[in-house]
Amino acid sequence: MSNLKTMLLFAQPLGIIWLLLSVHLARQAWLRQWRVLWLPGLAWLVLTLFSCTPFNSWLLADLEARFPPVTISELQPADVIICLGGGAEPSLTEPTGVNFKGSVDRVTTSLALLSQKKAPLMVITGGAYSKAGKMYSEADAAFNFLKDSLGSPLSIQSLGICADTHDEAVKLAALAKEKRWQRVLLVTSACHLPRAVATFEKADLKVIAVPCDYLSSFNTVTDMDWVHPPHGSSFYDFGAWFHEIIGTWVYRWRGWI
Repeated sequence: MSNLKTMLLFAQPLGIIWLLLSVHLARQAWLRQWRVLWLPGLAWLVLTLFSCTPFNSWLLADLEARFPPVTISELQPADVIICLGGGAEPSLTEPTGVNFKGSVDRVTTSLALLSQKKAPLMVITGGAYSKAGKMYSEADAAFNFLKDSLGSPLSIQSLGICADTHDEAVKLAALAKEKRWQRVLLVTSACHLPRAVATFEKADLKVIAVPCDYLSSFNTVTDMDWVHPPHGSSFYDFGAWFHEIIGTWVYRWRGWI
């Protein structure tokens, strides 16, 4: 990271808060006011740990390591490719009618599998979005873009609106039974796979895990700084990890895994 970019991080709200808190702690320590240091000191430690170190990436890396990376060319052919939602959302303003997000790797990986004939069909899933009392489907938005805007000749199907991963698993398990699918490739973010696979297996659908969308800096080609200026992207990593941990607890409590 260049010196200018480093300085600009300290000019952003998170960097300003970290600097102000650091100055406050330094002043209190200079005045030897030790009794009032512990609470702001604890806040500084938490903020530093989660925004200035790769701690969040370490948490994510543990989830992402549950299933080994795969190479598309080495995968055996299957009956269907399931692309879990989360990589797109419907849009009323985008020219394409869809806004692809950070997890779009789920879509691109599924398309790569389909184009290399790893399965004759790709099924897109996704949640619902509400606007002015009308519901919009993420899966339908992505499907319409792939089929209409790109003119894709590949076989793609939308599962329509699903409430969550459990809903996706139940609907796809029923569809797999109807279609007699034996080999199912499940494509989703690496950190989401542990909960997703457990949910599908609980729904009586065996799947072959295809991890993608690796978020941890331990699994990217970028250089990892053990200490860096505070920046908000660290909180995105923590949010992804926290979502999966809480989601796993809730799913286990509901008997979905």
